[in-house]
Amino acid sequence: MNAPLLRPIHEFHRRWPALDVARGLAIIAMILFHFTWDLGFFGIVDYDISFTPEGRLLAHCIAGSFLFIVGMSLALAARNGLPVKPYLRRLRYVAGAAIIVSIGTFFTMPDDWIFFGVLHCIALSSLLALPFLSAPIVLIAASAALSIAAPFFIYFPIFDKPWLFWLGLNHVLPRTNDYVPLFPWLGVVLSGVVVARWIEKKPGISEWFQRPRFTLISRNLARLGRFSLPIYLLHQPILMGLLWTLLSVVGPLHLFAASDGGFAKACTTSCVAAGNKTGKCVSSCSCVGNEIATKTPPVATLPEAELNRRIDDAILICRGKGAL
Repeated sequence: MNAPLLRPIHEFHRRWPALDVARGLAIIAMILFHFTWDLGFFGIVDYDISFTPEGRLLAHCIAGSFLFIVGMSLALAARNGLPVKPYLRRLRYVAGAAIIVSIGTFFTMPDDWIFFGVLHCIALSSLLALPFLSAPIVLIAASAALSIAAPFFIYFPIFDKPWLFWLGLNHVLPRTNDYVPLFPWLGVVLSGVVVARWIEKKPGISEWFQRPRFTLISRNLARLGRFSLPIYLLHQPILMGLLWTLLSVVGPLHLFAASDGGFAKACTTSCVAAGNKTGKCVSSCSCVGNEIATKTPPVATLPEAELNRRIDDAILICRGKGAL
């Protein structure tokens, strides 16, 4: 017979150290990914990881690892009934952090603000997963499979309305810096529940997860994993603040990127793809790129509207030189 879903806090079992280590590894991967994105955002490297197939795959793997661990942690906490107070406290922290992220990005990046990112998905999935924590494993696995498959088989035009983007059943992709909709990602959370429940039925494997085999590295990884939420909230403001301060002090860095922010390269690629001669494209785009790079402030610090104005001015100059 399954245990009741909710139990008093004193019956809460200790956590699995292996999950803290895994969460710590995911935190490091996330920080490195965002640092690479920041380098491209500030024009320090001529590369935007989020626009590459490899970058998108990596972002999905990182988000998926967090959500999978969420499912395992929920199943672990509910082994003998889910303790109410710790669960509600954690849910309150995650949901509150999601709201902070939305509000903060709405005012700092209004065109790409985060309306349903990984924290939003974790909060909602943690609620929706509750009925599954004591359900038969077969039912949980089937629900996980259906959740993952839903975006590929379910489509109605109404799901392309912005107010339903959070479901993930849309074909129109929203413009946002972090998009982790309910489907298919609820299925990843439920998959974590399935794996944790299966491990619980295997005493040898379960004992391995519970036994803390700490080395210096794993101990520090586990410590990161236990503080994943504050690290998630603080790492980007710290990274971007440090890079902004660096650029403000030493000026634009061009050791790893073109001083025009990669304009000439992107312009040439687009020009050639439109059927124009390569030589003409290279000379025209190089002229405009050189013009926008010689002005101050540096390209990397310009808002989009100001950058477009600088490009328009550079086009007029290059036309006067006969380069266009």
